[in-house]
Amino acid sequence: MAIVQMQKFHVLTFKKTHEKLLQTLQNFQKVEILPADEGILLSDNHFVKDDSSIQTDKLENQLARVLWAKEFLTNYVPQKSFIQKLRNQSPTYTLAQLEQITETSDWESFVEDLRAKDRRLRMISQEKQDLSKEENELNRWRYFDESPAVLNDLKHSVGLLGTISNEQIPTLNHELEKYPSSYYQIIQQTNSTTYLLLLFHKTNEKKVQYSLATVGFNEYHYPFQGKPQEALSEIKDKIAAIVAEEKAIKDALRQMQAEEIQLNVVAEYYSSKVIQSRNKERLFQSKAVTSLAGWIPKTQAQALEAQISQVTKGDYYLVFEEVREEEIDEVPILLENNRWVAPFETLIEMYSLPKYNEIDPTPFMAPFYALAFGMMVADFGYGLFLFLAILLIKKIFYFDASMKRSLTFFQLCAIPTMMWGLIYGSFFGMTMPFQLLSNQSDITEILIISVIFGYIQIFFALILKFYVLWAKKEQKFKAVFQAGSWMLFLFSVGLLALGFMVLPETSLGTIGSIGLVISLISVVIGGSTEGETFVGKIGTGLYSLMDLTNYMSDLVSYTRLMALGVAGGSIAAAFNLIISYFPTAARFTIGAVLFVLLHAINIFLSYLSAYVHGIRLQYLEFFGKFFTGGGRAFKPFKASNKYVTIVSDEKKQQEEQQ
Repeated sequence: MAIVQMQKFHVLTFKKTHEKLLQTLQNFQKVEILPADEGILLSDNHFVKDDSSIQTDKLENQLARVLWAKEFLTNYVPQKSFIQKLRNQSPTYTLAQLEQITETSDWESFVEDLRAKDRRLRMISQEKQDLSKEENELNRWRYFDESPAVLNDLKHSVGLLGTISNEQIPTLNHELEKYPSSYYQIIQQTNSTTYLLLLFHKTNEKKVQYSLATVGFNEYHYPFQGKPQEALSEIKDKIAAIVAEEKAIKDALRQMQAEEIQLNVVAEYYSSKVIQSRNKERLFQSKAVTSLAGWIPKTQAQALEAQISQVTKGDYYLVFEEVREEEIDEVPILLENNRWVAPFETLIEMYSLPKYNEIDPTPFMAPFYALAFGMMVADFGYGLFLFLAILLIKKIFYFDASMKRSLTFFQLCAIPTMMWGLIYGSFFGMTMPFQLLSNQSDITEILIISVIFGYIQIFFALILKFYVLWAKKEQKFKAVFQAGSWMLFLFSVGLLALGFMVLPETSLGTIGSIGLVISLISVVIGGSTEGETFVGKIGTGLYSLMDLTNYMSDLVSYTRLMALGVAGGSIAAAFNLIISYFPTAARFTIGAVLFVLLHAINIFLSYLSAYVHGIRLQYLEFFGKFFTGGGRAFKPFKASNKYVTIVSDEKKQQEEQQ
């Protein structure tokens, strides 16, 4: 249960094997590649950086094509629901399987076919819009039962089609009365517009045109062949044909579930090749030799050498080196804890990973966080519900490692929740037959327990601070006078409290008073080390006494353990009391529904509050005493796992054997 020990490695191989070597290391999934010039072996002028940018661009272009096809298919292929995805375990592949599937599939032709379908669907969409406009236009003139072209063949008359506002019809009548040889017919009329056929003698053309202009007549030029009704029928036939074509294309796309799965595999393959190509740019090369460097967990060193030996057939030079002092800030961090502690690593990752020369705070924080979480919920029923619900969910559904770790985290927190629920005798807000403390009447006792809990955790944090400082040769003085002095202070405060409130007849109070004076003097001495001049040392020493307020406020912060636990229990009891006032019939009908609904809300709020406030106590009151952080996560050279899950050859063999 600690930070995994790392080693830096540097390997020289013949240039002809470097592609296979990179693929092997990517499949190995346990090394982080470094730029070769940061390795152990110093590169001379014979080595140059491998420029793989052109290859990377080509691979990224291929990946972009596959991702476009995936996104395009997503719009048509029926997608599984969230529940369906969880019910089905995703298949796993090795890098070799990805390569085989990609090379044997005709995915490029398939993508081009999808592009052709996409282009045709876009054209159909545009054609539908154009035909729809033409259909609307013809609908306005469908009652004109002649071909408008005949109007152009009149010898003595002029025929016009056009529109006019309904309000102008009386005016039009008045104007046309001036010309006996004129005539108009209403083809169709809407709420605002009238569609007309006008006929008048050619001798009156200019005068009629002037009159038409005064009433706002808009001439319409018929752009189609034949009668409007016939043209409309042709348009509808065209629309029906392209709608049928569109449906056939979309139906075909909806049947491409297998092709979509294959595209996921191809996308993962090219994604892994892009990662491989980018890491290739970190290599140095001469005419015949490739230089590669990286970090690896110390326990995997022999396995790495075996992998390199196999792929290079023994033609390699491999060097390992322990972490040097000047490399501390650069070493990648990988935490390793047992199954009970590992789920709490998520809290460390949210805050900051430790540096390589620090301690892993996870195993020390986990029990305090779990107990604090349980005390802030403190209901046996709530804890039992959370534990069983997660147990059932994990049995029914399949989750990735990250999600499973998060679920296990809350499942572990449910155990102390049940424990504190038994202490408070609370079961969904109802009082159990036995209880050690009541969250309704024993508020003072619960408050004292909360402060004692905080006292213990803060004292433990100072022990860790003492250990961290003592482990450094030049920090032993600070360990005694900066950590040890505050430990003595808290211990003396504890003795004073016992002497005055619990055992007043003993000398504990006197011993506590003496220890308190010694601790404060030690605090001033420890703080003086931060000053550079004599006056500065006195000032910083005295100023360090201001930390008294910090420690007092830290202890007060733990009263939230009492406040949240009592508040949640009181709300649950209030819900039960309200339902108890219902008549018997209503109590077992609508009352049962309200019981589930109201307690579900309280469960959610209780767990949310416990999660957030528990984190606050660890980050501020606990970590602030001994933990600095600032480490960077170990980023192994492996596939992206964005589209399908990739495992090593070794793990795949284990899965098949099971």
